[in-house]
Amino acid sequence: MFLGEYEHTIDAKGRMAIPARFRAQMDKGAVISKGMGTCLSVYMTERWEERSNELVAGMSSDELRDFERRIYPSASEIDLDAQGRMVIPAKLRTYANLSSEVTIAGVRDHFEIWDRATWQAYQERLDAEGSNIPF
Repeated sequence: MFLGEYEHTIDAKGRMAIPARFRAQMDKGAVISKGMGTCLSVYMTERWEERSNELVAGMSSDELRDFERRIYPSASEIDLDAQGRMVIPAKLRTYANLSSEVTIAGVRDHFEIWDRATWQAYQERLDAEGSNIPF
């Protein structure tokens, strides 16, 4: 399970360190893709396949075609270097408006990568909308 919020940076080559707690779960590979909103989603390979099957099950052929053309061409398998860093493809960095300062957020079965200022604004909006948190 992915929990927590971590502030990291992306270097000039597009490399970003993965939090150690998340890195330990990536031994069987992972996939990065466009996320919901202006972020990137990272799923472990097995969960990526499960999630893909769940999403396409209820789609019409037109919805499926559009979904597949939006998500899969932008997706990329992740390899970590010896320092536990991944390279975020340039097109995905552009899509999510990632600057050098990012927030990595654990979201149960995956984690998301956000531009830090965008993440902070999003969290402020959620806080302002109310406190209907069931925990």
